[in-house]
Amino acid sequence: MTPMLAPLVGDAPTVTFIGLCKNAGKTTAMCRLIEELSGETLAMTSVGRDGERTDVVTGTEKPEIWVRSGTLFATARGMLPLCDTTLRVEGVTDVMTPLGAVGVFRALSDGFIQLAGPSAVNQLGPLSQTFRALGAQRVLIDGAAGRKSLAGAEAGATAVLCVGASVDGGIPFIAAETAHICQLFAAPEAEDPGLHAVLDTEEARYALFSLQGERLPLELEQSGQPAWHTLPREHCVLWIGGGITGPLLRTLARRGAPLTVAAPDATHFLCDRGSAETFRRCGGSLMVARRLRIAAVTANPWSAYGKHLDGPALLAALREVVDVPVVDVRQEA
Repeated sequence: MTPMLAPLVGDAPTVTFIGLCKNAGKTTAMCRLIEELSGETLAMTSVGRDGERTDVVTGTEKPEIWVRSGTLFATARGMLPLCDTTLRVEGVTDVMTPLGAVGVFRALSDGFIQLAGPSAVNQLGPLSQTFRALGAQRVLIDGAAGRKSLAGAEAGATAVLCVGASVDGGIPFIAAETAHICQLFAAPEAEDPGLHAVLDTEEARYALFSLQGERLPLELEQSGQPAWHTLPREHCVLWIGGGITGPLLRTLARRGAPLTVAAPDATHFLCDRGSAETFRRCGGSLMVARRLRIAAVTANPWSAYGKHLDGPALLAALREVVDVPVVDVRQEA
């Protein structure tokens, strides 16, 4: 197999596969990388359920996850009867799912597995540490539909963005949405050393800083949210430790004053394309404490719902609007 994704993710300790929608090709891309990294001891888990032959939501066929002996994986105990590899229990976590507690297992033979792992960012970090203590050289995370918020679960992580015909809309719409996500992930870190230092250590839900990192007073309402109308008219930096949504950016845009919204990393930007564009037109900008890299965009011209797009046209449209490599993982297999 010709290496395609492995050279793009480089030596990233964690690779997360994120998608614009369900059935965007995340599992297909992850299976490709598993094959390309056959010489490494891999560990993997999933946000939601993956590896089943038929999607339990849509009823469509899905790629199975095949692993080699020695691979570590975390899945709910209810998935074990559906795995055909011989395995050894390495531990049980305190992460609970509807399918039971998530355990850590090691494959003792080649075979297929099914994954159902954590659903929260704060659960992935400790799990990755467990994997590494057991000898994993790299951690792969198969994200659930649209869960961009899980790409940054660990420092040094990189992401593979998966897009395809399952997204509602034609090629121009898919290209525009892909460009939007890549633009969010390209949000810069602070250039000023003082501001960079305070953002890197900030733990509050909301905070306000000058462009040089001086902490400014921030009035909060009884709900715990800032009183947006009291924000200063001078350019400042608003720290938000949670999700940054489209309605929030539209509210800030209506102030008509320059403002930089800072987040821990780009996975906290959960805003739609229109809201982000409106915010920027009104003088707003986005910033992150820690920048995350999208290593590649994978393009899947086939939809699980029977729709098919022109593959070369899709690749060309995506390559025209993003600055990261765009590949079709089903080619050159």
